[in-house]
Amino acid sequence: MGVAPLFCCFNNQQPNCMAFTGLGASFLSFAFLIWGLADLDFKRKGVQAIYIISFILVILCMLAFIALLIFLNLRKTQAYQTIMNLGRIICLVILCMCGVAFIFMLVAFIIQIVDYAKLRSFLKGKEDDYDYTWANHISADFNDDGTVSIKSHEWAAIFVPSLITLICLVVMALVANILYKVFYDYMNPNTTIVNTTSNTIPTVPTVPQPGVFPNVNGPVPPVANYAPYPVTIQQSGLAINK
Repeated sequence: MGVAPLFCCFNNQQPNCMAFTGLGASFLSFAFLIWGLADLDFKRKGVQAIYIISFILVILCMLAFIALLIFLNLRKTQAYQTIMNLGRIICLVILCMCGVAFIFMLVAFIIQIVDYAKLRSFLKGKEDDYDYTWANHISADFNDDGTVSIKSHEWAAIFVPSLITLICLVVMALVANILYKVFYDYMNPNTTIVNTTSNTIPTVPTVPQPGVFPNVNGPVPPVANYAPYPVTIQQSGLAINK
């Protein structure tokens, strides 16, 4: 986890800023989904069910981001490792909930568009067989030519909450991905290795020691007008008899 290529524009942001971003995205999605639930009429009970499930998952994501924001400010407590590990788990849960909510919301959005498009064709007289019971719950306007059209706020309730929620779910998933890496780094801090160079360590020159053979650098301390003499080794002429 913590895939770096997916960090996007959040790469160099502070952890608290990213947590607030995820919280803001979840709150924005929550507010628009309330509009969708209040203004939409669902022909299919299954579509309404997955729409409500997506709404509940968004609420859970919002609560999870609040918890992450609290954990990020509890790094100096005694239960440091436990809190950081719990933060990682919550990030994984947010990723899973965002994935499920995204799929459910996308399916509900597509089916709602199809149902409303068929209703629009029915109201214009292009279809004869349709569910009159559901059609009676849709807000419609009577046009001058005798046709009936769906009110614009019905279409807005389909598109605006769904599209904003889909975008917010992607943002929340990206933020959870980055925060997972943040909590992982807090649990496993990298040790800083200090490299010593030749500029920091003085170089000790090699000083010739007196009395050590051979000494090609002259006597220590140096003597004026010193000239090295060649060393001559001669065999002694004395014979030692046992």
